[in-house]
Amino acid sequence: MVQIASKTSSVARLAFCDRSTESGAIDGAWWPHSLDLRSELPDLVAVLSLSIGPVHRVVYDPTTWPDAPSRIIRGTAVTTVDPYSLVASDTIYLMGTHSRDAVLFIVSPSIPGHAVHRVLRAVSNESQSMSVAVLRHLVDHFAAEPSH
Repeated sequence: MVQIASKTSSVARLAFCDRSTESGAIDGAWWPHSLDLRSELPDLVAVLSLSIGPVHRVVYDPTTWPDAPSRIIRGTAVTTVDPYSLVASDTIYLMGTHSRDAVLFIVSPSIPGHAVHRVLRAVSNESQSMSVAVLRHLVDHFAAEPSH
């Protein structure tokens, strides 16, 4: 798991797994604090830039993120933020340099922390690729279990 810098939490919010070429495959899972992309994207873009190069474009589902900015500016870097209705509502796409990209499954901020921790651990411990369908199942399964 990768720690995203945050003044409000020391809990990991991002985990990566291997991605295959299968339809619905993801690179990892991300647990934002809120559904406000204006406040959530800068840290995510900064972290993903380390692995896919400077992120020049983010594509998201506008029904999940209704008040997204049209771009993010960090120093001299500009990231275009585009709504796209065909993107699965629980994923976000980040395009880096040299045709490198990342597809992340979004774990809703409303999911209890104990369930999120288990989902992120499952993603980071997985040696095979994971899909959106598998992540949806894991979120539902872990969220239904009582916290310990």
